[in-house]
Amino acid sequence: MTSLQRSDLPGNPSDTFGNSASLLAHARSLVPALKERSKETAGLGRLPELTLADLDAGGLLGMTIPRRYGGSQVSVRTFLDVVAEIGRGDASVAWVTALTNITNWCAASFFGEEAAKEVFCGAKPARVVGVLSPRKAVVRKVEGGYLIEEGVWGFNSGVYHATWDMLGIPLVDEHGKVLDQGAALIPIEQVQILNDWNVIGISGSGSSSVSVSNVFVPDSRIASVSQAIEGNYQSTHLEGESAYRAACMPMLAIILAFPALGLGVAALETFLETLPRRGIQYSWYSKQADAPVTHLVVGEASAKIDAARVILERHADTIDASAASGVYMDYLERAKVRRDVGYAETLIWQAVDMLASASGGSLASANNPMTKIWQDARVASLHGIVNPSLNFETYGRLLCGNTAGTPFI
Repeated sequence: MTSLQRSDLPGNPSDTFGNSASLLAHARSLVPALKERSKETAGLGRLPELTLADLDAGGLLGMTIPRRYGGSQVSVRTFLDVVAEIGRGDASVAWVTALTNITNWCAASFFGEEAAKEVFCGAKPARVVGVLSPRKAVVRKVEGGYLIEEGVWGFNSGVYHATWDMLGIPLVDEHGKVLDQGAALIPIEQVQILNDWNVIGISGSGSSSVSVSNVFVPDSRIASVSQAIEGNYQSTHLEGESAYRAACMPMLAIILAFPALGLGVAALETFLETLPRRGIQYSWYSKQADAPVTHLVVGEASAKIDAARVILERHADTIDASAASGVYMDYLERAKVRRDVGYAETLIWQAVDMLASASGGSLASANNPMTKIWQDARVASLHGIVNPSLNFETYGRLLCGNTAGTPFI
């Protein structure tokens, strides 16, 4: 166990939402098996059925489902700890766990009780996935809802294991005028998976594109994204549950760094595990562990990973506290979460890259565990919501008295 691996199995002691100790313990127990299956997972381009069964056995895909519907209803801090722990084993599994749980949370928060009962009380387990920004969406307002005539959405992570898809659509009036940006909950049977996921990192997440053709969505399964961003959720039936009053964009942003944090810890653990077997070619050092340059790399990389964890834990606790207070998170504080998620992601990528580079020429081997960690960490850092330059610019604009330049705050 490194200094960066959490040893306090009870997780966040202030967690009043779910059994954080058992969730974290179950996640930790899966790490060896996830490492063993990582090559199979990457080759499949989705999670193996055995991995899905392992996640379901510990309730790890239902952490954000309301307790009244059989979920754990965890705090954001517990969400962080569990996903990061899974990320130590396989980033693809952590990515699917994070994205499924956050979209389950969206389904519980954004929509009303009628939709919640459809999603969470069905015969199949509730696994909601989604994409908010369509590549194309042609929509008509019809009596009782909306008709999606045609639409295409990319990067639909976890879609191969989903039972529902939450897809972004324009909300239009009877004349076709766009009034708002919305989200539609659609049974997965009405969604076509395009099987175009072929990538160098996070390859087991099954983040394929999807399409929809001539699908009717009733008003009960339509939500306004702009209203959700401001905390105006339809889930009045969950009014007393603070977990579903958390700030929207901070939630959507912070969870993207949870798998990366696990990758950072995995990179350090992998480097230290293999260190005794390595020298430094073309140098005096027959043992890499004796070289001062190695000590500098390990010291700096571990500091970056620790710093990223502190940043993410601070904001996870702030999101939880704000939700519990009943006062929606301040606009500038929400922008700060996006800023700091980008910074934490950058620190993690820098740490992984340092450790991978210090691994030498063996990084060229496709069978080197560090190679996969390095590729996964690079791909994880490319998501638009965690882009540090964009997030720094947005926060800087606000501090300088300008508008944010994006509605996603």
